[in-house]
Amino acid sequence: MDDVTVLADRATGVHDTPLAPVPQKTVRLTGIDVARGLAVLGMYAVHVGPDPAAGGYASFFRVFEGHSAALFAVLAGVSISLMSGGRNPKTGRARTSVMLRLGTRAPLLVALGLWLTNLDTGYLVILAYYGVCFLFAIPWLRFGAKVLASAAVVAAALFPFISFLIRAQIEPRGLTFLPPDLSLEDFGSSAAFLRGSVILLITGTFPALNLMTYIFAGMALGRLDLGSARVCRRLFFGGVAVAALGYLVSWIATDLLGGMNAIYRSLGDEAAHYGMTPEQLFSLNQTWIHGTPPTTTLAWELLPTGASYTPFDFVISIGIAAAVIGGCQLVAARFTRAVRPLADLGGRVLSAYVLHFVAISLLWHEGEEGVYSMAHFLEFSAVAILAAMAWRKWIGRGPLEWALHHLSNWPKFLLPAPVPARRG
Repeated sequence: MDDVTVLADRATGVHDTPLAPVPQKTVRLTGIDVARGLAVLGMYAVHVGPDPAAGGYASFFRVFEGHSAALFAVLAGVSISLMSGGRNPKTGRARTSVMLRLGTRAPLLVALGLWLTNLDTGYLVILAYYGVCFLFAIPWLRFGAKVLASAAVVAAALFPFISFLIRAQIEPRGLTFLPPDLSLEDFGSSAAFLRGSVILLITGTFPALNLMTYIFAGMALGRLDLGSARVCRRLFFGGVAVAALGYLVSWIATDLLGGMNAIYRSLGDEAAHYGMTPEQLFSLNQTWIHGTPPTTTLAWELLPTGASYTPFDFVISIGIAAAVIGGCQLVAARFTRAVRPLADLGGRVLSAYVLHFVAISLLWHEGEEGVYSMAHFLEFSAVAILAAMAWRKWIGRGPLEWALHHLSNWPKFLLPAPVPARRG
């Protein structure tokens, strides 16, 4: 999902780009919102689209599993960079104002995420984890692309193993044991608050410790000249190459060097409990490795599965996100009017995210049959796009974007008043 468009200022040119002619750089940055719009549609594909396990055309929907959430997270990092100055990081009181705004939005997103979880839709909600990541991002606002890219590389390489070692001690899990999710009860007492904090940071479905890998990568991308066609072409082709390399090396490690055999051996007792072979158990449950791979063997960290938060998942998902961002920037610069509907949706991504959970809670009960279908995917997508287009034309900023913007905009009063230029 962060999948939070409201992070970027209007001054960046990312949001609410008018249809009338505007400076070229502003038009080209419309691609960031187009990428967000695609991420929203990918989320709808996962939540209400056809089940890939059904086979046939539904199999193509497997590409959205895990990677849409990663794209949201990378785009949230891009927004943080744009908010804090883009290619030229803000300094002094201007940066302090951004720090305070992020610090204000963080608990608001945590609270909103907990409320959505409390709707009991049966879906995983990432907003609370994003809120924690925004706090973690504050000390990194001063840095440029190279430092942030290095942080992303280190995080992708080390954080999964740090998480593995910690979880193996405090909350070991097998394949069919799902990680805990947050609830309002996790913050009702000091002991519950401690448990909720551990879930947010390490053991939850989108642990902030690992989620920061995507935030770092997005912040690094946001420090680049995203209005440059040359930069965007490099992002597109480089991202495709990185993702392909990630899949290749993971395949070598799992299929040629014995990683999958180690995983199957670790599943022996668990598979026998369910009357299955290890291969059958893995095939049925591999998409449920949300953020916290099993702790039965380190070989789990060799998988490329989306949302598994393994090193290979990070490399592949960041490569895909970079390619999508670069490609959307190139397409939006050339076909601005054609992609306007997607940009309108992406410009109201927080509202699209929250309201689709509300719609699901009103339309269906948890576990109800018939939720996943092509018809529901098309219906959700069409309603969201049409509503976003109408809202932009007649009102402007999305409803939740407007609320979050105004609730966290108080630090602007800390900025010094502009000094008028002297004549002569």
